[in-house]
Amino acid sequence: MIRRTYGSVKEQLARVTQNGMCATDPQLLARTNEAQERLLNKGLYAGTYGRYSVCVYGGCITLPREFETILGYNYDGAAAQVYNQWYEFMANGPGMSPAGAWRQLQDRGFVPSFRPLDAQRYIRVYTDLAEDATSTILFRGSDTYNNRVQTIENGVYIDGERLNLSAGSGNSSVLVSGFTGSNTDGNSVFAWFGTENSKPKYINLEGWIISNNASVWRVLNASSTQVAISSGNSDYPWQATFTPSLTTTELPRTTVNAFRSIDAINKTATKGWVRVYAVDPTTGAEYCIAILAPDETLPQYRRYAIPGHEREEGVTVTVLAKRKFIPVITDDDDLIVTNLGALKMMAIAIEKEENNNLDEAMKYEEKAVELLREELKEVEGANIGRPQVQMEAFAMGEVPAMA
Repeated sequence: MIRRTYGSVKEQLARVTQNGMCATDPQLLARTNEAQERLLNKGLYAGTYGRYSVCVYGGCITLPREFETILGYNYDGAAAQVYNQWYEFMANGPGMSPAGAWRQLQDRGFVPSFRPLDAQRYIRVYTDLAEDATSTILFRGSDTYNNRVQTIENGVYIDGERLNLSAGSGNSSVLVSGFTGSNTDGNSVFAWFGTENSKPKYINLEGWIISNNASVWRVLNASSTQVAISSGNSDYPWQATFTPSLTTTELPRTTVNAFRSIDAINKTATKGWVRVYAVDPTTGAEYCIAILAPDETLPQYRRYAIPGHEREEGVTVTVLAKRKFIPVITDDDDLIVTNLGALKMMAIAIEKEENNNLDEAMKYEEKAVELLREELKEVEGANIGRPQVQMEAFAMGEVPAMA
């Protein structure tokens, strides 16, 4: 097994794809990704699994996006068993996991963040690079009363709340200070909730609004009475000078709504990494719940529970995990399946299949799998792999693994 990038194999793959395809053709990239995805589902071959240390949060571990499922699990130096989602629902089985059963690892399905919300929280987003005006992130979920969070977008209610990630987009909240007397309610955080005259519009929890009337920025109280005005029309309110003495400061992009749970995150492709934090509505304290790669648009991670283990910090477990298919995008991206012959055979098989020549497609696919098996045999060499037989039945002692 050798390391290969897409750029190092595309010329060879181009020669066998559709009887010769230009190496720069976008269809070749799509064909290579489809071939990789299919081969990854064929079994555990060289380079398709690896050893990884994962942090424990709230009695759960969440796999990074690079891994699909856990094959083996080791806690505190001791190997333990991995169960699927059916384990707790077996007829005449043990039922829900008992506290302290930390030598078990139980599948909890897929989640959009590596850390769950511990209470009702606002969601705050930081970007590593300045993003374009089209860059957005959408959070879908429920509040503490299990009501779906909905917002208005272009006059229509949508499920969730979307933040614009571009610099100065308006989704960055604005901190307002400087009001005195009867207008102190204006001193607070104003969150983006729409546009006016093609410029962002903000609102605070008291119903005050910051908006642009095409010539100046203005602040309206809950009764829609103008109580402050800028001396000029700048792009964004934190660049304007307000009368009376009023200061507006841009804050990180934060949702207007508080979430108790998040069940989906939709992000556009971005230039840099996007970091997502949960924010305590009372103290303002925040903690990270997701770190999204530039090409990650629909984050989804596998989560497992460690029954009875609730320690929050400073604990890691070691897992043997199968790698997850992630499409290559550029010439510098590493391939997961690096067997060139297998990639060629699978690329031809896909072409045969699309031409309804299924018999020939199956032959090329079988050849691709054969090449992967041969490679695995050579990679493993003389290493000894001991098969294990494990048994655990309800109401009886555990039978240890037998070599």
